[in-house]
Amino acid sequence: MREIYYVKSIDNSRLAPVMDPRAPKQYASILMLAAAIFAVILFSSWQRYTGVADGYKLETLQKQKQDMLESNRKLRLEEASLVNPVRIDTIARNDLQMSPLAPAQIIREMAPTANDLSVTAEARKPVGPLAYQMKNVAAAVP
Repeated sequence: MREIYYVKSIDNSRLAPVMDPRAPKQYASILMLAAAIFAVILFSSWQRYTGVADGYKLETLQKQKQDMLESNRKLRLEEASLVNPVRIDTIARNDLQMSPLAPAQIIREMAPTANDLSVTAEARKPVGPLAYQMKNVAAAVP
């Protein structure tokens, strides 16, 4: 027996697919899940970036601190050498041709005694009642 097959072209262009009522909810849930995952990845990468930037900043500040401590140590050493009395005496005698003071050049001032002090102010008792003690303030003002 011989079978015969007929080919018939079917035009489905005018047909519209049936909309699944659950599809928009599924699309929305997938979109929300993707947005949440993107937000988590974005937040974690931002945290990582700020951590690295803070590390570089900390390293720079520590280097500045070390430089300042070294500079402070050098300045203290220089100050100690500059205020050395032996060095000052040597410069005064050799470079500036200074000599020690003669006893006649030294003038000592005596501290003032109690007899030398004069009275600059003296306390007096008020003549009448004070302004705040009077009921009529205008009468208290001269």
